[in-house]
Amino acid sequence: MEHNKRMNPFRRYLGLKDFKSRDGFFEVRIDIFPDLLNFSGNVHGGVIASLVDMSIGNAVHPVLNENQYSTTVELKINYLKPLNGKTITARSCLLHKGKTLLVGKADIFNEHDQLVATGTATFMILNKYNKKL
Repeated sequence: MEHNKRMNPFRRYLGLKDFKSRDGFFEVRIDIFPDLLNFSGNVHGGVIASLVDMSIGNAVHPVLNENQYSTTVELKINYLKPLNGKTITARSCLLHKGKTLLVGKADIFNEHDQLVATGTATFMILNKYNKKL
């Protein structure tokens, strides 16, 4: 599976699963476990931000050619309500693809399919062969 090849340790730690990808749309789910919670017992905002970033990144990846990669250059989140329960679902799509920038949107839902956060991210398209080490 393409997504398994792209699973770094942080993604594995979060437990991304149930990938659904089609026509510029990407969906992923994670199970909530105690390490993801803040002191109030809700999912930490950084986890939600990471999920927005990774979800949009997975929507971006299929539109790049084999000589390109991308990196996040801007991320904006609106937290709408506390997130708790058993699962989190992120649904993302691309809003714009230009020559050097892509913009995507992700909505985050709780286990009852209620919208709890929404975010946008801008990714820069880079060339693998001009990559500086």
